Amino acid sequence: MLTAGSWVVVADAAQARIFKARSEAGDLEHFASLDHPEQRAHTGDLRTGGKGEQHDSSNTSVHQSDPQTTTMEKHADIFARKLADKLSKARHEEQFERMTLVAAPAFLGRLRDNLDEPTRACIEQEIDKNWGQHKVEDIEDLLQKKPAE
Repeated sequence: MLTAGSWVVVADAAQARIFKARSEAGDLEHFASLDHPEQRAHTGDLRTGGKGEQHDSSNTSVHQSDPQTTTMEKHADIFARKLADKLSKARHEEQFERMTLVAAPAFLGRLRDNLDEPTRACIEQEIDKNWGQHKVEDIEDLLQKKPAE
């Protein structure tokens, strides 16, 4: 159940939209967005730099030294840290007291891992669904149908 003034953060590895609940009825007002366009880029066009890249001594090619962590995963981690920092700063500035996180399952885990304890304590509900492309009206309806966990 939403409370007036609480935030609803709808995110995936490429974008986050932040809404403020205007009432307990779930009327949401969109007021902020964060984008990570690198997540939509072709993997070959992305560079994460530094750790994880190795230069082949026999030629000029560069490859990932850690096949378990893809470039796209690294960019998802970068965006999760960026969003977590924004949420932490907003909490510190007392812009919200309660928050609902709605995120694609893999990204929700990354975001949760990057949130500090005081910000994590503000989470009243987590929904592991990718609602990133939904209209605000659809998000309001889905939140009303979702039982509190």
